Amino acid sequence: MQFGICVMADVDEIGFFNHAEGLGYDSVWVTDSQMIFSDCYAVRALAARQTRRIRLGPGTAICGTRIPPVHVAAMATLNRLAPGRVHLGIGTGNTAMRTMGQRPMRIAEYDEYLRVLAALLRGETVDYRYHDRVRPISASSRRSRSTSRAFGPRAMELAGKHGDGLVFAIPPRGGAGGR
Repeated sequence: MQFGICVMADVDEIGFFNHAEGLGYDSVWVTDSQMIFSDCYAVRALAARQTRRIRLGPGTAICGTRIPPVHVAAMATLNRLAPGRVHLGIGTGNTAMRTMGQRPMRIAEYDEYLRVLAALLRGETVDYRYHDRVRPISASSRRSRSTSRAFGPRAMELAGKHGDGLVFAIPPRGGAGGR
């Protein structure tokens, strides 16, 4: 059995990652709510430099604040700093988006986002729509494990369709089928 912990992205608490690694945790997930905490990618880059074994990922990255190519580039950069120790959880952005007065990404948009992201993470070329223009794009990066975080049954289905797993809070708000 593996154990992970989710922490707030706080650049002033960077020593926590060494502590978690010393306690034997397998992974640390870092929150991605830009208006509340430090940037999760900057925090994980610092953590990658000071740890040797622990896996690092966002808990969870938000679709609405970064386009798929940006997420892929960030993950490729982290994978260079911590080869084979990065994972990517993707969510519709409940907390991050609502903090900015926005709604989380809708399920159809989430499906399209995950389709593009998963293809890019696999190193494939994929048609990508940005500002009403569709163009084939690709990224040359090593594949990272990706998981999806959402609590409704349709979002859970997308985790299986596009990712390697599903991450949710214990207990998920409203249950696995909750709204």
